Amino acid sequence: MAEQLNDPEILRKIPVFDSLSDAALMEIINSPDNSIEEYAQKEVIIKESEIGDCMYIILEGTVEVSIRGGPSNREITVATLREGDFFGEQALSVADRTGRRNATVRSYFPTKLFKIDKKHVHIGLEKDFKGSDDITVPVTDTSYLDKEVQGLLKDMRLFRSLGEEELSSVASWTDTLTVGPGDFVLKESELGDCLYVVLDGTVEIFTLDDDGKIVILAKHTRGNYFGEQALMPGSSGLRNAYARSDEKVKLIRVKKSYFRLLLNRDSKLLQSLQKIGSAQKKEIDQIQK
Repeated sequence: MAEQLNDPEILRKIPVFDSLSDAALMEIINSPDNSIEEYAQKEVIIKESEIGDCMYIILEGTVEVSIRGGPSNREITVATLREGDFFGEQALSVADRTGRRNATVRSYFPTKLFKIDKKHVHIGLEKDFKGSDDITVPVTDTSYLDKEVQGLLKDMRLFRSLGEEELSSVASWTDTLTVGPGDFVLKESELGDCLYVVLDGTVEIFTLDDDGKIVILAKHTRGNYFGEQALMPGSSGLRNAYARSDEKVKLIRVKKSYFRLLLNRDSKLLQSLQKIGSAQKKEIDQIQK
């Protein structure tokens, strides 16, 4: 058994594992594939763009999450994670087509982590696919969740053109995902293929100025949406900012094709979003002068 780790509740707090039985969680804890690892102060744990093969849970200490960005492509610290937080799972999910890390993580103080091999993470993902509503996989048996999603979207101006039949089939054109604290939902200059609606939690939208400092553009909570500008007709198709979870966040992901359908039906919505996009571009250009 991993030293000082004998409580399955430590794993159950992680979205990808929360639907597993105690016995399955103890198998993960006891597996020789997984281990407790210690890092000295300022030691690199994972590097941005490398292929991911594991995830980590913080048992003791603090880590800093950083990315490269801005005109000088310098490294910028964007989040601090502490005991009980987790990281590295996104590169292992079925939603990540690259399998690469989206940030660098270093120990801020001497830190102890539980390292979990990707094959054990995939066990949780497969379990989720069969019925849980968590972590970056489509949901198949979630009438209660569908009703929550339907209720939220029905009250949003963005989806006003939808009929009852379309709302009742929401599972065919959306899926839900949960991301951990400090995780990136999208990154500036990436190609956009969907928009997001916040179902629970807070997402921070930011860009970097010429000095590499973070400038907060917005904070989105339940019922807010983001990522639509990269999907607009005539756009470059690239994200114009970063989006990061402040905490564990649950999101609804809407396919680009369905978003375009909404625009085709609702010319006033199209015009409104075009004006918002122009204002956003002006603000970001001013910041990055």
